[in-house]
Order: sequence, then structure tokens, then C-alpha cells
Amino acid sequence: MIANPTKPGQQCRMRYGPAENLLRLARLLAATRTGLTLDEMAAELEVGRRTVERMRDTLQAMFPQLEHQEDDTRMRRWRLPGSALVGVVEPPAEAVAAIETAARECDARGEADRAALLRQAATTLRAVMRPAALRRAETDIAALMEAEGIAMRPGPRPTIAAGVLPTLRRAILGMQFVVVRYAGPGGEAAATRILCPYGVLYGGRGWLVAHVEGLPEMRLWRLDRIQSADLVDRGFQRREDFSLRDYAAQSFGVFQEEPLDVVLRFAPEAAADAAHWVFHPSQRTEHGADGALTVRFLAGGMQEMCWHLFTWGEAVTIIQPEDLRLHLADLATAAAAHHSMPADPQRSRDLTRVCSFELTH
Repeated sequence: MIANPTKPGQQCRMRYGPAENLLRLARLLAATRTGLTLDEMAAELEVGRRTVERMRDTLQAMFPQLEHQEDDTRMRRWRLPGSALVGVVEPPAEAVAAIETAARECDARGEADRAALLRQAATTLRAVMRPAALRRAETDIAALMEAEGIAMRPGPRPTIAAGVLPTLRRAILGMQFVVVRYAGPGGEAAATRILCPYGVLYGGRGWLVAHVEGLPEMRLWRLDRIQSADLVDRGFQRREDFSLRDYAAQSFGVFQEEPLDVVLRFAPEAAADAAHWVFHPSQRTEHGADGALTVRFLAGGMQEMCWHLFTWGEAVTIIQPEDLRLHLADLATAAAAHHSMPADPQRSRDLTRVCSFELTH
């Protein structure tokens, strides 16, 4: 039985909330060219005017450089020179990692210009960090970048509850237990779990890679089913034999299955397009004399392979394994039969149960 599972996270927020708000106000005042009025400060921080007045007075005592001037409407606007925060406020490692992760995502989508701009922003943040802080942050940044991974795909994405991803990032980075409220399949009531989080796999729904406290078996947890996440004030020892990169490479997508030797042949008219795809990190490609492209890789996740290969239509032929070819044929036959019939909600539910792959815990 877990008593009041969100209490540790709430205690941390209560303990550090005023200091965090004060630092946030300092950043806001240093990031504006024209300054902020007291009402604008209160709105940004979602606090009352009396509270923000006290915060301003505290900042004025801490930073004599805090200045104010009146605008055209005779409203007093406050501003803090950016130089006042040098050595006091450091860009968090998570911010640098998030920008560099976004740059890698842009690269993966072929958006080289945007990737270059994001890397410039990350470099600028690194440049304003003190050398000692940068050295400490480098390890955190590298760990977070590896933990988050890149497996972004175009298309619709589910909604993830506010605050879940930032909390998971902190838990992964700090090797802290995290308490989650996790909804079961089919509308089942949410259950409370204490997890040891290792990383996030982006792709389709998005998944947290974690194991339950005391059970070393790694499992996948759908991000859209995590209703809330709170840090626990104690850490866990990471498994030294676990690599997120190796774990992700076992599968075509995210579902973990025994790997298959897959051989695909893309027709000459689709070969150029297929050559720009990385179907799996282990892939090897071969161009045939007729212009076709043969792709070979070792991976599990038959269901996800079928979902993706279906989008290539007749341009792709599954050479091996036979089970993969037959599974795709069965899915295509079932989908064709379903869509050739008049609309029937009950039949749609039955087909969903046959064709979908629900990962449950």
C-alpha cells in the first residue's frame, strides 16, 4: 500500500517554490528589453500583486542593478541587466539537451537550416555558462540526450498530461524513483506505480522505458496513459547491463520481440525514395542491376513492420521471413473486407481487437 504517493513531489515544490519563482522573475526581467510592469510580472508568475511587490523588493536587495523607468503611459517598468545574472543563474542542462534533441529531430526530417539555428542557440547557452558549471553539465546533457533518444515519426500523436515529460526527464537524469498514476486498457481505473525510469522512446504513442521497483524486468509504459508523475525523494541504482540504445535497436519500432532476419525488395520506381529511409540501425542495402533496392536488417516487432510496409503498397515485396509476408497479407485482407462493407460500429470494434496490438501492464 502506498500512502499519499504524491507527497514527496508536493513537499519539494512547497520547499523550493518561492526560490524558484524568484529566480524565474529574475530571468524574466533580464530577458526583456522594455521591462515589465508589476501587473505583467504577477500575470507571468500567476501570483497576486502584493506577492510580486515583495518579490521585487527582494530582488532589489539582491541585485542593486535592478532599474526602472516610465513608459509613454507613465507606467513604471522594471528591468534587470542580463550581466547581473552571470554566475548566478545557469542555463539548466535539460534546456540545452532539449534544444540539441530538437536539432537532431530536424536533421532526421531533413530540415538542416532549422537544425543549424537550434545548434547555434544551444552553443550560445553553453557559452554563458561558467566553465565549472559547464563541466558538470556536460555529463548531465550527454546522459539526457542518450536517455531521450530520437525515434520521431510524422503523423498524429496522442495527448500527454501536462508536467509528465519534464518530471520524467528529471527522474531519468537524477536516477530518482517516480510515482505515476497509470491508466489501464479499456478504461480500467488508474493504478499507482513506483518506477525506475531509464529513458523515453518517441515513435507512435511514445513510451517510457522503466521497471517496477524491486522487479528488474524492463517494460514499456505508454506516455498517454500516465495521468500524473511525481518525483520520489530517493534514488535507485541503474542496471549496468542495460543500454537504451541496444534495447531500442532490438525492435523495428518499440515493441520488444525476438528479432527476425528481414529482407525487403523495393521496386525500381520506389528505390530512390526507399534509399533515403533508415528502416533499422542494422540495415544493409544493395542496389540491383534492374534498379531495385534490397534492404536487410535484424529486428523484432512484426506488427509495426506491417503497419509501416502497408504504406508502401505494391512498391515493396517481403522476400523473408514468410511469416511477415503472410501477416501483412492477413492484415490487408481484413482491412479490405472491413472497408468494403457498410459501416457497422460493432464490426469496427471486433476488427480493432483483431488488428491492434495493445501493450498492457
